[in-house]
Amino acid sequence: MSKKANKIVLEAGYVRSVLVGVTARADFTETPALKYAIDLAANCGASLTLYVFAPRSIAWLGATVAPSAWAEHEIEKCRRATSATTLAASELVSGERIDLITEQANSPFEPRGERFVHLARTHDLAILDAALDTDLEGHALIEDTLFDSGRAVVVVPRNGGTAVPHRIAVAWDGSARAARAVKEGLPFLATSELVVLVTITGEKDLSRMAPGAELAAYLVRHGVKDCKLATLAGAGGDVATCIRLFVAEEDIQMIVMGAFVHSRFREAILGGVTRSLLDASPVPLLLAH
Repeated sequence: MSKKANKIVLEAGYVRSVLVGVTARADFTETPALKYAIDLAANCGASLTLYVFAPRSIAWLGATVAPSAWAEHEIEKCRRATSATTLAASELVSGERIDLITEQANSPFEPRGERFVHLARTHDLAILDAALDTDLEGHALIEDTLFDSGRAVVVVPRNGGTAVPHRIAVAWDGSARAARAVKEGLPFLATSELVVLVTITGEKDLSRMAPGAELAAYLVRHGVKDCKLATLAGAGGDVATCIRLFVAEEDIQMIVMGAFVHSRFREAILGGVTRSLLDASPVPLLLAH
């Protein structure tokens, strides 16, 4: 399928608005998520909304400084940083024919992800950088967006990824969350050259799951050119490593999967496979819940 055809199908696949978030920094440079979002918006003719989060560090000025003066100092510092980052990021978009909308945090004391989650609800897709293992705020932001926005989230690893992937793996266990991820991923799936439905055995009871063959037929009806089934042995319980090895061996460029959480109280922790892939996915990860 040609790049032109890819673009047409992506546009038909309802990707009209893309949201990306970056954190304000004095020395801001293009992040993997921002590059991915720019490439995606340019390819499918979508608008791009850039949201700049407040800097993460808040400096205490000492006991001799009044709390109100300290708060004003931090708010002003935040505004300078977010404004500078917004300008730097906007310049990276200026060379593309993209309708850019920008918004920035004005205070470091606001709930970090609240506004981003609200914006995600009125966009087709939210894009964020992968968080480091020790980055609790980064993980919380991804989880808040995933579980509270009602939208899919693409998490872009530090090594980046292609915005129009030609080879995609779908982690399929027949669950409602996996089905939701497939639906949210259709704009990407329909433009790919190959979709592999990956089922892992040995991890859970799959006797009552919707067969992968039925999902393959569904995807073909939505324009997927080539859809294959792959069953991998997950003996030992390290499903995430099993998926990562498959991705490397088959030159997969995106993983589509449903996000699993252990209980109705989201704070309980994400499922082990979801968390492991969020920590170390070799390719962009499209998650839905």
